[in-house]
Amino acid sequence: MGRNKYHGRRAKAFIFDLDGTLINSARDIANSANFTRLHFNLPELSEEITVSYIGDGVEKLMQRMLGHEYRQTSPEEVAEGLTVFREHYGNHCLDHTVAYPGVMTTLAHFHRIPMMLATNKPRSFTDIILSSLHLGPAFRAVVAGDDVENKKPAPDALQKCLQGLDIDPADVAVVGDSPNDINAAKSIGAMSVGCTYGLVAAGIMKSAGPDLTIDSFDELKTLFPSRDTLE
Repeated sequence: MGRNKYHGRRAKAFIFDLDGTLINSARDIANSANFTRLHFNLPELSEEITVSYIGDGVEKLMQRMLGHEYRQTSPEEVAEGLTVFREHYGNHCLDHTVAYPGVMTTLAHFHRIPMMLATNKPRSFTDIILSSLHLGPAFRAVVAGDDVENKKPAPDALQKCLQGLDIDPADVAVVGDSPNDINAAKSIGAMSVGCTYGLVAAGIMKSAGPDLTIDSFDELKTLFPSRDTLE
């Protein structure tokens, strides 16, 4: 866990990533992605390889899955793959997906601080998962991948999260497991907290230079005080 000028500093708002930060969704995404490969008579890929393709939105995931090992794809094939993936994942996105340990209690700990969610995941899947895992009520705003023109690492989603809040981005903590999250935080001048336990390999996440890192979600409580502890 990193300790620097940000340690112990109060965050006036949090923006969280979803996959790999709040939820472990690796197996369900991998299963649906491999179901799509089988649809095209392609062999399944390992979960490790499949998970390495996650993080930049479902369109990029499909391009990478169907184009694995430099296989040539067409826009029509990718579009068909997206249709197959979306249908399968919509029916199976909660087969194995769970919140990481400590998520519910930590979100409750910070309940007096505005919390938002910014994910590259499509809105339809995001809403299903947040509702089924009872995470939705924690967030003042939820911005999904198809709610903005440019997905993370572009700043669009973070900026939309902060609309209506009179908070300096420097007082916002962005928490995520990917360089996309860290770089998006940097682009708006926010504090960045990298999760080493998520879907992205810790070394890849750390290469983006987060201000702080956590090895479990509940470590946020040791990094940032809640409003209750200041009163």
